[in-house]
Amino acid sequence: MGEDDAALRASGRGLSDPWADSVGVRPRTTERHIAVHKRLVLAFAVSIVALLAVTMLAVLLSLRFDECGASAAMPGTDGGLGGFPERDSNSSFPGSARRNHHAGGESSQRESGEVGTPGTPSAQPPSEEEREQWQPWTQLRLSGHLKPLHYNLMLTAFMENFTFSGEVNVEIACRNATRYVVLHASRVAVEKVQVAEDRAFGAVPVAGFFLYPQTQVLVVVLNRTLDAQRHYNLKIIYNALIENELLGFFRSSYVIHGERRFLGVTQFSPTHARKAFPCFDEPIYKATFKISIKHQATYLSLSNMPVETSVFEEDGWVTDHFSQTPLMSTYYLAWAICNFTYRETTTKSGVVVSIFSLMMLWMMYTL
Repeated sequence: MGEDDAALRASGRGLSDPWADSVGVRPRTTERHIAVHKRLVLAFAVSIVALLAVTMLAVLLSLRFDECGASAAMPGTDGGLGGFPERDSNSSFPGSARRNHHAGGESSQRESGEVGTPGTPSAQPPSEEEREQWQPWTQLRLSGHLKPLHYNLMLTAFMENFTFSGEVNVEIACRNATRYVVLHASRVAVEKVQVAEDRAFGAVPVAGFFLYPQTQVLVVVLNRTLDAQRHYNLKIIYNALIENELLGFFRSSYVIHGERRFLGVTQFSPTHARKAFPCFDEPIYKATFKISIKHQATYLSLSNMPVETSVFEEDGWVTDHFSQTPLMSTYYLAWAICNFTYRETTTKSGVVVSIFSLMMLWMMYTL
């Protein structure tokens, strides 16, 4: 055996060590592969079950948090405004004065008696009427507590940069007592809001105001309740763009002798007057309108009614004051700022007819 071992080592085929001889190599069989695959599938299934359990737990916690948040948002015994987070006395609405959290005369607890605390078994879910009283600005239609009687609208148009500023004074009649003045407004930047009664009572303090884009309304929150069967005056100062679309107060253009010129016109039907000035923009709310438009002297202004007076200023601006309209809805109101020419005549019955045309302006240039 010694000579054989030496021959094997000489030929490069060494014998294995004794410990290696004792190790048996298991053959790779199909049964072994199946066992390994079963273990992998089992581990994957366990991980999926764990993930589902964690997801269900997260969903349950989220629902629980939502319930707690909804209970906290409902008006309770603290007198806060429903739907608004509680703040300290120095908090304010965006762009407005300090806010008063007291719910005033519109608290459902004072109207309907004692109600259980939200979150307890004795608490009743709020009705649609109660929700409307808490947050009337969330409704698609205006509440009907206020009715407009007359609008006094003053506009200043800047055609060089397509902007305009406005001041609207609305005489309103209060049908039902309320702390909120809600009217339509869209794409306008409100700078100031004032509410006043008559000379005997003076101004009504405003707690704050904000725009609610979801229903396209402006909400004015008052420090006291407006009394029913009384008249009030709402004053709003704002500014906006002369839009580049065919809605609201928009601009258009034309070219004459290679020069592009612009004009501003309105399209309020059916509910786009709110894009030009804050108003009660529903057909049921009819009122009278008196409009004044300030513009550059190179333009002229038109509206539903004839011009009463025109005031020329030294800086090259003109203010046209139009006659008061009859009782009508907001979508009937219209105005235009342009530099067209016109021809005017009077019929046999005394009706003045004016025709404004770009063609006449073109003929004047060609002649």
